[in-house]
Amino acid sequence: MASTLRGRLDRTFKHLLCETIAVAAAVTALFFFSLAAYALISERYNAIVASLVLGAAYLIVTLAALLWLRLLRRKEANRDAAVGAAQLLQDPMIVSTGLEVLRLLGSRKAAPLAVLLAGVLIAASRFDPKSKPSQSGS
Repeated sequence: MASTLRGRLDRTFKHLLCETIAVAAAVTALFFFSLAAYALISERYNAIVASLVLGAAYLIVTLAALLWLRLLRRKEANRDAAVGAAQLLQDPMIVSTGLEVLRLLGSRKAAPLAVLLAGVLIAASRFDPKSKPSQSGS
């Protein structure tokens, strides 16, 4: 157990070290590419235009990253909501309450209600954007 934990910590530390080195190299490369772009643009136009162009480029990259983060968070929230709904149907209190309601209503009143509920669930699953049918090449 301790050797497994030590191995995991070792791998995690090595991954963290490699990722830190990669980030540092990327920041350094970004600095030098920005410096070269600034020199090129300021030589052709002037320093103010070069600063504005590079600022706009970084703003676009930042907005794209924020949009990507927002989409990932929305996707994660949808997945968590789906898991929550599935867990709700696995709750014994919910199931026993449903069975008690069915017992109180009787089979003659519960059958149309069950058909209606099934129809609503089928319709909701067809209009749900997450449940798109897979498209084959045929």
